[in-house]
Amino acid sequence: MLEGLLFESFVAMGTIAFAMSGAFKAIRHEFDVLGLLVLGFSTALGGGLIRDALLHRTPAAFIDDGPAVYALIGCAITMLSHRLSRKHVFGLTDPNSRAFLFLDAIGLAAFTVMGASAGAASGLNAFGIVMLAALTGVGGGMIRDVLAGETPLVLKEDFYATATIIGAIIFFAMYRLSLAMTTVTAATFMITLLLRLLAIQYRWQLPKPKL
Repeated sequence: MLEGLLFESFVAMGTIAFAMSGAFKAIRHEFDVLGLLVLGFSTALGGGLIRDALLHRTPAAFIDDGPAVYALIGCAITMLSHRLSRKHVFGLTDPNSRAFLFLDAIGLAAFTVMGASAGAASGLNAFGIVMLAALTGVGGGMIRDVLAGETPLVLKEDFYATATIIGAIIFFAMYRLSLAMTTVTAATFMITLLLRLLAIQYRWQLPKPKL
């Protein structure tokens, strides 16, 4: 009961946050309402579609109404906020603003948990769980940035996918220790979110090869 409620909260948080990040980016690029919905839904559902395709199963968004409803809520919140302000809403239309990056970080952490959980439930090994978590976490954001004509955030923010990978490794370690799934998923979410927020705050960078 508690585990299912916790997982559903991750689905809701991640989907709404990613939908808002996609919708705000659409506003920044002056997309029309359809463009905003396309970018919001693509960001919110893209990672899950990639995850389910790799697991050879019908995408959850095509069966469960929840993800689409959450994505619509995220887009609606964005449009309402923008309409009320007629300005850059709390800096969210700026992809480099702390507010925009915070929303993206919440989505990243939540989708990392969802991807890792799906991999574990499907009996994947450590590599499979980590890869599925990473692709679920960054997939929607990559689609968002490509549709917006920008370099995907994951390719220029060194500690973006890295936070997902570390979170997924920690998930696998705790999962193998047979800890309660509520503990595993909650800890993975908090650690991934904390790593991403620390990376934003302190501008963490991975070493780059010298030319």
